Amino acid sequence: MNSDAAKKERKGERNLSVGGAALILLVVFATIILTIRAGVGTNMALLLGAFEAMIACLLLRKPWQDVQNPIIEFMSGTLVVIIILIDVGVMVGAWIIGGTVPSLMYYGLKLITPALVVPMAFLLCAVMSIFTGTSFGSIATMGIAVTGVAIGIGVPMPLVAGAVVAGAHVGDKMSPMSDSTNLCSGVTGVDLYEHIGAMMHTTVPAAIISLVIYFIMGMKYASGEAADENVQLMLHTLAQNFDISIFALLPAVLMIVIAVLKIPAVLGLTSCAIFSIFYAVLLQDVSLMDVMQTALNGYISDTGVDLVDGILNRGGINSMMGTVGMIILACMMGGALQATGALSVIMDKVLLRKMNTPKSLVIISMIYNYLILAVSGNQMLGAVMSGPTFSESYDKMNIHRKVLSRCMGDTAINGSALIPWSVATVYAVGVLGTGDASFIPYEFFCYIVPIFTLVSACTGWAMWHSDGTRFHGRKKYSSKVSA
Repeated sequence: MNSDAAKKERKGERNLSVGGAALILLVVFATIILTIRAGVGTNMALLLGAFEAMIACLLLRKPWQDVQNPIIEFMSGTLVVIIILIDVGVMVGAWIIGGTVPSLMYYGLKLITPALVVPMAFLLCAVMSIFTGTSFGSIATMGIAVTGVAIGIGVPMPLVAGAVVAGAHVGDKMSPMSDSTNLCSGVTGVDLYEHIGAMMHTTVPAAIISLVIYFIMGMKYASGEAADENVQLMLHTLAQNFDISIFALLPAVLMIVIAVLKIPAVLGLTSCAIFSIFYAVLLQDVSLMDVMQTALNGYISDTGVDLVDGILNRGGINSMMGTVGMIILACMMGGALQATGALSVIMDKVLLRKMNTPKSLVIISMIYNYLILAVSGNQMLGAVMSGPTFSESYDKMNIHRKVLSRCMGDTAINGSALIPWSVATVYAVGVLGTGDASFIPYEFFCYIVPIFTLVSACTGWAMWHSDGTRFHGRKKYSSKVSA
């Protein structure tokens, strides 16, 4: 009887045309983009977009249960991601008060020499961003220190700043502690480590090539004398305020081991977070209560040195709540949009009629992400929109969703550093004091990564079917979408 009632209710639904679907998407996306550009924030923009999508469902006479179910389904799929983000907040706080992050900074700064200042700018920022999960923090610490050295040597600011920003974005798209990495994984429903593993195929070769380019370009400045006042100031401040030790790096090593062994993310990261709390008590002269408070609210640094305090004032569970809220609202919008059927109509009746190979689907995904990024200047928005837009199409074409999540990381996240008006670029200009975005041409990593994404799409290399098997042979790779 309930089934009959549901069928009867669905008979009153209105059919959605291509024009109607395009109008729904245009209104929702335009609202989100305009709201963000107005400075209201991503979370409010997503809430407005979700509300508009729900109104569209009601106008199409969709049963409310059919609207609510996709929203709940989307949210349930991100619960693991939310737990991971909470673990990351705990770890960052514990790693700072426990000396792990300060020790990483200290030993990294010790490695800087005039001959290697440009490649080390890239490498140190990459390592820092991988371990901390933040491109902003890496730019504000290693970035400032390295650019200070570079100025004294006579290295052009655009070159070293480009190396710094590019390096910082390695971890932004790859680190299991990065909210961007977790977001791409979460909105596509891909396991975190599978997502990172897929990105290794495009990220690692791009990073190696970039490092070689920076080494070659930096060699001409090898004879200069480093003006290392900033470095020495940071080294002294870190040594005065923390017990700098090689043993302090153990929690970071443990996280690498967890990733290599592919221990389930929730189990592995929760274990690492709890270990980091007690290890901080053991290693530093702090109480368990202080570490627990830091794990909750973040570390408050008061060394009096802005270069150091800028990176150390962070961490804690509460610092992740904004990202958690964004994920929930993204699921709300994505589920409501799916319920309208607009995405399916556009994909099935327009795009998929021309995109009938994996290559074309990946290329369209890349273009889509870059367009959203170029219009909004917000790296998270491309990932938020791309997931619900393309996930079903990848499933229909028997392409594993980790190819989609990798594409999102390689374009929407990685590409933010290439947009002059993006939040990432504006931040770098302000923090590094470059005056403008003249460093963008030197962000080699950000240009090289999508080249490997295209190579993968065009050749079938590092492409997987939905069951995890690799593409083998041209015939299988170029197969059409099943009806």
